[in-house]
Amino acid sequence: MASSSVASMASTTPSAREPTTHVSAYDHILAGQIAGMVGLALVHPLDTVKSRLQQAGAATSAPATARLASAGARGGDGGGKIKRQSAAMRVTRELLKQDGARGLYRGLTAPMLAYGAINAVAFSTNSLARDALEDYVGYDFAHSVPGGVLSGAAAGLTSSFVRGPAERLKTVQQVVDCESGRFKSTYSTAMTLAREHGVYRGLFTGTGATIAREIPQCAVYFLTYDVIKSKCVKALCGDVDVRDAPYSARGASVVLAGGSAGAFQWLLTYPLDVTKSRIQAAQPGTYKGVVDCAMKSVASEGPMVLFRGLGMALLRAFPLHASIFASCEAVHATLAHIRNH
Repeated sequence: MASSSVASMASTTPSAREPTTHVSAYDHILAGQIAGMVGLALVHPLDTVKSRLQQAGAATSAPATARLASAGARGGDGGGKIKRQSAAMRVTRELLKQDGARGLYRGLTAPMLAYGAINAVAFSTNSLARDALEDYVGYDFAHSVPGGVLSGAAAGLTSSFVRGPAERLKTVQQVVDCESGRFKSTYSTAMTLAREHGVYRGLFTGTGATIAREIPQCAVYFLTYDVIKSKCVKALCGDVDVRDAPYSARGASVVLAGGSAGAFQWLLTYPLDVTKSRIQAAQPGTYKGVVDCAMKSVASEGPMVLFRGLGMALLRAFPLHASIFASCEAVHATLAHIRNH
């Protein structure tokens, strides 16, 4: 999504100061929806296993969650590579045994439907925040590292209000037993949670934790993508504008930068994701907040509980975000080509 990024933040060349064409929210919705469907369909089984691993020993909404998560956790925290690998394999086998292949895709509908809105809000906010910094602070600051961090943080804040409820539904479906039929689909999950806990507590539990995760994640996500893409293009093509680079070099740079940005954000914020997932999988009111969840989890399971499932998250992150940025770039390029012809 070069049009909504800060790819030229490190550049002081005259071409970097040329006005950019702002992409409409409609383009972001279409590109985000297509990219989200491609990326999520590719890696959702890894996300399901990651969520199961994170719940081992946690207070969840059904006993079966504990059985599945514990099946993966036994031997999963012993520090050995083989044990960690077998933890993920055990969870996978249990899911396949319980629900078949569709068990690995539980909870996919909510984030897939919401991904267009999430990307539209996040990328549009990032672009608008950068434009505001240009107008009120100056071009150099807007395209600096601090400016990129501020723009990304604003994107994380606004998109959390869409992502929070979507991930609440996804997490409940992924980790809670569905034998009763209460959580078999996104619709039934939403209706059950709203009926049993009210709309706010049922659907928005964990949104505060989502905000706590998304602000730092997006702050480094956009910045990392822009910097790595710019460096890659420079290494491959010399001092040329990203927009003028050959298609092959630009495509390779987008894939490497997108995958790296996705992985890097997890390295910095993964404990926040563990607490968010635990809060969203639990009954509303189980935890007072992110700090309370983290303290209770560490007290009962040790500090490494905050990193449980990290390997699976990193394995998922690179192909997911590489495909998201590549798909978005392709959609935006196609839309631009259609308009120009």
